Amino acid sequence: MLPLALYLAVFLVVPFVNIIVLSFYTYSPTRIWTPELTNANYLALADGTFLTVLLRTLRLGLICTAICVFFGYPLAYFLARAERRVAMIGLFLLVTPLMVSAVIRTFGWLVILGRHGLINSTLEAIGLDRLPLLYSETAVVVGLVNVFLPFMVLPLMASIERINPALEEAARNLGAGWFDTFRLVILPLSRPGLISGCLLVYSAAISAFVIPVLMGGARVRVVGRLIYDQLLISYQWPNASAIAILLVIATTSLSFIALAITRRSARQEQGT
Repeated sequence: MLPLALYLAVFLVVPFVNIIVLSFYTYSPTRIWTPELTNANYLALADGTFLTVLLRTLRLGLICTAICVFFGYPLAYFLARAERRVAMIGLFLLVTPLMVSAVIRTFGWLVILGRHGLINSTLEAIGLDRLPLLYSETAVVVGLVNVFLPFMVLPLMASIERINPALEEAARNLGAGWFDTFRLVILPLSRPGLISGCLLVYSAAISAFVIPVLMGGARVRVVGRLIYDQLLISYQWPNASAIAILLVIATTSLSFIALAITRRSARQEQGT
């Protein structure tokens, strides 16, 4: 464990402590910051602008997670119950996009959703008006779902594979339809995978930067874009550090909540 502990200490703990300390420094127009401790960086985040950006970020992450659950469950169930060869092909097609940069995949959506893109060109060819598809929250959600859907499917697939198919057959023999079978058998038993997938997708979605910038533009500002602007445009490094700390606290709190729910579900299943 010593090499792993050293690796985490050097590349995670030390930089994170540095960001915490920097978030309490005082901003200086000439030196970026001065080592005078203050809580003004956190108090400045209580204004309406930051709260609006934060609420939009959390809402977009929640919408992205819900859509990933909606599309992820059928795909995960199909891969978990398919033959080995079909499942391997499906996993290959699912994982292959992860080997491509998110920037390249996002530019692909720009070609599809742009003003002169595939969809608008098709609409114009059939005599319809073009639609403003890009630079909106809808476009950002489409890009987030496209990138983070595999992170929902893989944990769900692992959980569904552990469910005995005989339980589903018993439910159908007792008169349960497909929806009741899913609600009473598959959903409760795959809850650990669902919680893990939701945690992965939501944490990644609220901290995303490239997709909101390219597909949302200046109209859709999220926390990641706000941190970037504070760092490289305004040079407000202490303020950007405070925003980053709040984002880390939010994601860490979600992790602890998900872990508590998972342990509680495991105790209930063992008790049952």
